[in-house]
Amino acid sequence: MPDRATHVVMLVRNAYTHDSRVKKEASSLLGAGYRVTVVADAAPGLPQREHRDGTDVVRVPRSAPAIPGLRFLLHQWKLARSLREQRPAILHAHDSNALIPVALAARALGIPYVYDAHDLWLGRPRRERSRLYFGLSQLTYRLIERLLIPRAAATLTVSPPIVEHLRRRYRLRNVALVPNYPELPDVVAPRDLRGLASLPDLPIALYLGGLMAGRGLEELVDAVAMLPSVQLVALGEGVLADELRDRAEGAGAANRVHLLPPVPPDEVIPFAASADLGISPILPFSLNSQFSLPNKLFQYMAAGIPVVASDLPQVRAVLDGARCGIVVDTTRPAAIAHAIAEVLADPAEARAMGQRGAHAVAERHRWQISAGILLGVYAELRPPT
Repeated sequence: MPDRATHVVMLVRNAYTHDSRVKKEASSLLGAGYRVTVVADAAPGLPQREHRDGTDVVRVPRSAPAIPGLRFLLHQWKLARSLREQRPAILHAHDSNALIPVALAARALGIPYVYDAHDLWLGRPRRERSRLYFGLSQLTYRLIERLLIPRAAATLTVSPPIVEHLRRRYRLRNVALVPNYPELPDVVAPRDLRGLASLPDLPIALYLGGLMAGRGLEELVDAVAMLPSVQLVALGEGVLADELRDRAEGAGAANRVHLLPPVPPDEVIPFAASADLGISPILPFSLNSQFSLPNKLFQYMAAGIPVVASDLPQVRAVLDGARCGIVVDTTRPAAIAHAIAEVLADPAEARAMGQRGAHAVAERHRWQISAGILLGVYAELRPPT
């Protein structure tokens, strides 16, 4: 058995099925000689324990009491107990909803923990939550973050604006920027999206990610409805699925809007390579959205397809720097439609944009660069033997 001094235990508050960032970080640590366990939430149909891609996965069932506050506290305690039982040398909290169990377990074991902000947690939109629930949640996590982020031995996050926000808000000396860049296969062999469903022979505008409010999906459906010769393929799932189907049907575009299940992380780029362009339409209506640097940008670029994305400063810097896409006001369906039509109107330039994007990823936006930063942070905590 590997030395306990190299054992990293991560906590992620999902079922750990399609979380590409956690998978990439675990894989990078494994490659550097660490032993990695991922503790996650249990979900129907998934084993409570498994060994996957070199990583031990432990899923913790939720507690039974129906009283929300009591259920929350019991689950935090169960997660902390599970973390302690793994006997790690370092703990890693993926997002703020993992902080309480990680901090409790770290204190009990006398070990350091890493805080990894996938999002700006307190800057997220309310979405479908009630105002009361959302308000209480914001108060709770404001206290949790204020108490526990400064105690982390290291803090990581995904975009330059979030780095600066966390540094200022919590008076942190250093926040490591570990962008969610894609892992590059040796060769990107396109897999045909049309093989996933019976799709018409029309250019494909691809959306990758969750079907949730604030992602600009309603505007994207409306934009595609304006383009009779274009179809939208979304690889993802979420609470907006039925609403988006109804919206497409009402706009007369039901046969050109296809909502398909997500594919495994290592198949995302090959499938994306068969699209004609990729769309990242997140709306700037929350601080988290304004500060985001979506993973899908780099997946589209790695797949060699041009990008149409929200006009956010950090997104513009990437796309303009690589000359691989167009930024638009994604609150306006007509602007999205115009950008899609502009890209598709010049096939030669679209191919050149895709090639420039793929080159930029290979040169400066690939996961190996982020992995080097991650491993540098860990080396300062406790190097592997």
